[in-house]
Amino acid sequence: MSTKPVDTDASVKYDDGVKLRIRDVSFAKETDQGPGAFPGREYAVLTLSITNGSREPISLNTVVVTVLDKNGDAVAPVYASTAKVQDFAGTLKLGATAKARYAFAVPKSSRSKVTVVVDFDDIHTSAVFRGGLS
Repeated sequence: MSTKPVDTDASVKYDDGVKLRIRDVSFAKETDQGPGAFPGREYAVLTLSITNGSREPISLNTVVVTVLDKNGDAVAPVYASTAKVQDFAGTLKLGATAKARYAFAVPKSSRSKVTVVVDFDDIHTSAVFRGGLS
């Protein structure tokens, strides 16, 4: 099932009633120390939601979220403890909505033009959001 890209402040809607949305965006800098940490690196936290308006449950165990910067290059995910990331997981029942938090190292210079791609199952094409993060 396919759909067209939408602006980052709009909802991706599929004909079967499934809807994805970027519910909230916040920004921070990493403060964690130690292996794998990048103190001072800026990142964006995206709170995403999926609403299942279809007639079938949706497995959320294989959701992949990718963010591309203004040049179309993938930005690194951030797993800092302060980002409080939480993946989609489990099965989304009919009529239910699930939320998740993902963090990405989006520099200030790219916040005005990003692409967010959410691949969540093998029935629907990826949800694509294009625009600014604010």
